[in-house]
Amino acid sequence: MPCSLAIDDGVLTAVGRPNDALGPRGRKWAIGVVSVFALLVGTAWTLLGAWPVLPFVGLEVLCLAGAWVLIGWHASDYEYVVIGRGRVSVDRRNGAKVERHEFQAAWTRVEQGVDDRGRCRVRLCSSGRDVEVGVWLPADDRGEFADALRQHLRLHGGPL
Repeated sequence: MPCSLAIDDGVLTAVGRPNDALGPRGRKWAIGVVSVFALLVGTAWTLLGAWPVLPFVGLEVLCLAGAWVLIGWHASDYEYVVIGRGRVSVDRRNGAKVERHEFQAAWTRVEQGVDDRGRCRVRLCSSGRDVEVGVWLPADDRGEFADALRQHLRLHGGPL
């Protein structure tokens, strides 16, 4: 589930995670099957005399292994947005980097814009600082997410 939004006791909590449909075991199987297939095809061509194919197959398998490590490294990324009790906090993890941003709800505003590619971006801004939120949401759902944040801030002391 890329994002969940809940309001409990006047506290809005939004949790965002990257889509990891396969999971670690599924990723291992998928990359393993593709690697074995590539090695079999490369070996067959080598046996037919096209030996220069084999180093490129090895490079392909090495790249697949690198992709598996990179995807696994980011599989536990997350984003928590909590608005309530006069505070706004955003906790996020991207690879090994963990960040925490806190703002006062009364001074926090939600800004919505469009990036160079025409995709919607949502930022929480306060006291000259800002942080992008909703990064794991599909671009089409970010406007609705921004509206939910604005409404909750309006109800709990923040400006529009």
